[in-house]
Amino acid sequence: MYITSMSNNIIREVLSLHNKKFRDEKDLFIVEGKKQTEEIEHDWQICYFVATKEFENKIQNNGKIYYVSDSVFKKISTTVTPQGIMAIVKKKNFDIDKITNKQNGLFVILDCLQDPGNLGTIIRSSAAFGVDGIFISKNSIDVFSDKVVRSTTGAIFKVPIITECNILEIVKILKNKNITVYSLDLKAKKYISQIKFNMSAAIIIGNEAKGIEKSIIEKSDEKIKIKMTKNIESLNASVACSIALYEISKQKNL
Repeated sequence: MYITSMSNNIIREVLSLHNKKFRDEKDLFIVEGKKQTEEIEHDWQICYFVATKEFENKIQNNGKIYYVSDSVFKKISTTVTPQGIMAIVKKKNFDIDKITNKQNGLFVILDCLQDPGNLGTIIRSSAAFGVDGIFISKNSIDVFSDKVVRSTTGAIFKVPIITECNILEIVKILKNKNITVYSLDLKAKKYISQIKFNMSAAIIIGNEAKGIEKSIIEKSDEKIKIKMTKNIESLNASVACSIALYEISKQKNL
């Protein structure tokens, strides 16, 4: 099938998925780009591909493929220079008990993160350092937005992510399973380099401007911070998270 009209039902559905409301309703999201679509793990369901003629007979998939004109693809793409291929993927629901039952698990908790680049980088770092689960608060940016999915460069398929979380409830669940919860807080007295981390650990990262909500910090087991030179006030949220994960994983590996 070759689509040239913007009024086609498939095209309408793709356009609707640029909106969080419809991504939530349909439980679908868009993965755009050649490399990005190739990174989709086999245990994720691809509902269908939308591609230009350039990709005819080049897509390794048993599912549906809808071919569209270059002009149509340009209108449904959110990138400056579209590559001519996207996949419509079914969201995956992860079970919190199954994720947190892993021995010596490592987890990331994100409170009100707003920047898509930060979230994408944190997901990439989490995949790189063997994080077993990421919990994202209700008031954070949508992990399935085009910008976040693109910035993860495929890592979104490599680590379990649970969204729309009540962070206080997540902290309670983790602590009940003897997982030590650390808050990354600029006002902490202890530096991350001074901490002997529990082998089962979770790190909380807060909002880029406001940090972690006070009520959440109070429920965590320990507050920690990263040592910096005096002329720097704070680190980017994704950089701080990456440093923390490196320190924790280093100790776990030892």
